[in-house]
Amino acid sequence: MSLSDLETIECTSVIHSYARFPVEFVRGEGARLWDDSGNEYLDFLCGISVTNIGHCHPRVVAAIRAQAGQLMHASNLFYTEPAMLLAERLSQSSLHGKVFFCNSGAEASEAAIKLARKARSGGDIVVVHGAFHGRTYGALSATPQE
Repeated sequence: MSLSDLETIECTSVIHSYARFPVEFVRGEGARLWDDSGNEYLDFLCGISVTNIGHCHPRVVAAIRAQAGQLMHASNLFYTEPAMLLAERLSQSSLHGKVFFCNSGAEASEAAIKLARKARSGGDIVVVHGAFHGRTYGALSATPQE
């Protein structure tokens, strides 16, 4: 499928909320990406911080394959050993506080706003100018530009 075909599908099937660049990535390895024409790029965005250790790291791929063969997903309504062990590890390495598992940066921003308000009545929420904090109402209110 060509980039033009993908752009046509986007126009008819996707709500326009991102200004996409006219490139289709088809492969990644480490900090490099390749487009459908074989051009190589250095990935400075890290999948918007999703792939901070790079694309297709063999140990990450192996761990994902192993986990997908055992249990794909269980919501926070249920227990899983990996989730509780991760919570314990994070808690012990961060002043022994409690953790909140969420599904997106917007949900993390919402939780941070709620926790800040709970900890102190009133006060200001500090945000980063030019940053993007998410698409929920609270996260959008913390985003200082359109």
